[in-house]
Amino acid sequence: MTAVHADNINIKQDPKSLEIRTLAVERLLEPLVTQVTTLKAHVWAASVEQATDNFLEDRDKIAKESQFLKEELVAAVEGVRKQGDVMESAAGEFVGGPSSPATRGNAVRAARALLSGVTRLLNLPDVTDAYKLLVQLKVVEDGILKLGNAGTEQDLGIQYKALEPEVDKLNIMAAKRQQERKDMGHCDPMAAARGILQKNVPILYTASQACLQHTDVAACKASRDLIYKQLREAVTGVSSAAQATESDDASQHQGREGGELACALNNFDKQIIVDPLSFSEERFRPSLEGRLQSVISGAALMADSSCTRDDRRERVVAECNAVRQALQDLLSQYVGNRPWKPSARTRPSPWRRRSLLTPHAWCTTASGTSGKRC
Repeated sequence: MTAVHADNINIKQDPKSLEIRTLAVERLLEPLVTQVTTLKAHVWAASVEQATDNFLEDRDKIAKESQFLKEELVAAVEGVRKQGDVMESAAGEFVGGPSSPATRGNAVRAARALLSGVTRLLNLPDVTDAYKLLVQLKVVEDGILKLGNAGTEQDLGIQYKALEPEVDKLNIMAAKRQQERKDMGHCDPMAAARGILQKNVPILYTASQACLQHTDVAACKASRDLIYKQLREAVTGVSSAAQATESDDASQHQGREGGELACALNNFDKQIIVDPLSFSEERFRPSLEGRLQSVISGAALMADSSCTRDDRRERVVAECNAVRQALQDLLSQYVGNRPWKPSARTRPSPWRRRSLLTPHAWCTTASGTSGKRC
């Protein structure tokens, strides 16, 4: 992947890529795709020409006014203009002789080249949007650093007041970027990182204030450092999700832990509802107990964290025990309300099961085998 460098901002996104990553690019490309792929003789040729001209008129203006990737945008516009001319010529030849394989092949190749050029051009503003988001993210990152390193309470208050609107602005830009992403796998990390930034910036202010007021308390410094680390990881998460790239190992590990607990809760919630007619204790009890154990293990990790308060830890333990007991009660209800219970009288004997499965079983009597086939 080609990286774009501008003003110390490293964008890990290839401007020449044909991959459509946002819904906005998809919506802009759809009308031209419809025009190119709709065969209506001379109407088709005229509509393609009109659609290409309208598209180039807007994009030419945007390219000239752009401050980022200006050369790439101008080159892409010129490329689309040339490909549009080739497409118009091929369309005219195709309308004049639609039954000719040569003219049909030329029209298809010209259409592919035009759509590729348009896609490449539309992806450049997408890279520009990612760049603007990363610029704002850099502002927030610097503000977080200044907030954590403030030496006085007055300086701390000034830095916090300056950081608050920047975080709100970043949240709006990241939310828009999140909504436009096609890949849902990067939407959830973006939402999680946004939530951490919104929640932990005020906490960092409070923790830093406590450090300034109690310089001799090591726990205050440890709490501030932990919040600062989470904010740095959230910044990395926003950057990675905005560019559809993988974050570092720490962020992946953090997201994986949260994802595992959420996944365990979701799986347990789905499996807890069982049709009584199809309930089998041997099959469902081990599975449900295993799912619950995964949830409890994740909750235990949270409860054992150094930043978890004692009352919250006790509540987590109590709720885990309550859920475990509730599951046992529910399983007992499932077992007690089954429509039938196996008994010795209704359970077929091994000889009977064998006779049902064997086509030419030997007939049996009370004294043993009769010696003839049934």
